[in-house]
Amino acid sequence: MMFDRKSSAKILYSALTVILCALVMLQCTTEKTDNNGSASQQELKKAKENTPELAVAMGQLQTYHHKFALAVEAKNYQLANFYLHEVEAAADGIKENIPSYEGYDIRKFMKIMFDSDVEPLETALANKNWDKVRQKTIDLTNSCNSCHNATAHGFVKITPGFDNNPFNQDFSVSE
Repeated sequence: MMFDRKSSAKILYSALTVILCALVMLQCTTEKTDNNGSASQQELKKAKENTPELAVAMGQLQTYHHKFALAVEAKNYQLANFYLHEVEAAADGIKENIPSYEGYDIRKFMKIMFDSDVEPLETALANKNWDKVRQKTIDLTNSCNSCHNATAHGFVKITPGFDNNPFNQDFSVSE
């Protein structure tokens, strides 16, 4: 296969473009450095101390999500409404307090994947359309798993948990 001078220049130009793009991406993801070129150990330590552990916050979100699903299964509007509010508060807390983690823009992922499924779920719940609430809960759960996949945590698989009650709580409607 023969390359003419023009083809060789195009290949070289393309290769340099790819390298430049890779360097720009690397620069954008590199931690802030001090004047000596090394990350300030004090800044890193302070940031770590002030950032809550994402797994703990997500565990709280998962607990509220599961309790919400159990209240939906019991068709307990008051309890489902309460736990949906707690789901939203936990998600808002994560977006506010842990906006990024391990190089991932958690706030952005949650706004794109999680938030878009909350409003239809709220509407279905307000209408007490239990079949639709159930489907929208599954949609929200799928969004959680999509986010886990997008952030290299696909091994964390969430289920709606409609029929699995590990909590010491009765979810039936009080008469």
